[in-house]
Amino acid sequence: MNLLERGLLSKPGSCDEDSGSEDETILYTASFQEMEDNFVKYQTAQWALYSLLLILAWGFGLFMLLYLPVRRHILRKDIQSRKLYVTPNAIVYKYRKPVPFPCFGVLKKEKHVLLPSVADVVIEQGIHQNSTGISRSGYLQSLFGVYFIRIENEDVRRPPSDDVQIQGVVYPSAFRKAVLAGL
Repeated sequence: MNLLERGLLSKPGSCDEDSGSEDETILYTASFQEMEDNFVKYQTAQWALYSLLLILAWGFGLFMLLYLPVRRHILRKDIQSRKLYVTPNAIVYKYRKPVPFPCFGVLKKEKHVLLPSVADVVIEQGIHQNSTGISRSGYLQSLFGVYFIRIENEDVRRPPSDDVQIQGVVYPSAFRKAVLAGL
């Protein structure tokens, strides 16, 4: 975390710019490990259904089916690298996701949502729109027990697709309670 982010997340009056370590107290840590198999099965089923449709339409789905083992590897590495925790000042979500061809490296992302700006934590399992505007099937989510968590920002007039969306948390209601208790 760079100096600006540390300054924004620290309490007013406490200047710890000299300390290089992150001594932030973690109030709650969400887990993804128990959901790994169900998450990979859900994504695989969704990929296979899209592939079958594209085989019937243009034949491109055959290449998608051949890519399936690589996709499963990427999904496993993705969910194994996820870290989600609540601190006294923010919700922190970090992950390292391999790019579509793993030999080209990984995509590292870190998102911080300040707790005072959180309006609500929505738990979804059903039809909704993701950040690309594509609706996802609720049947597959309920079949594999996969939930989406959407963190809505306060006083922001943007579409729901701009909110932070997290998929695959084991106990989403416990995470929601931890965030709302921190407000």
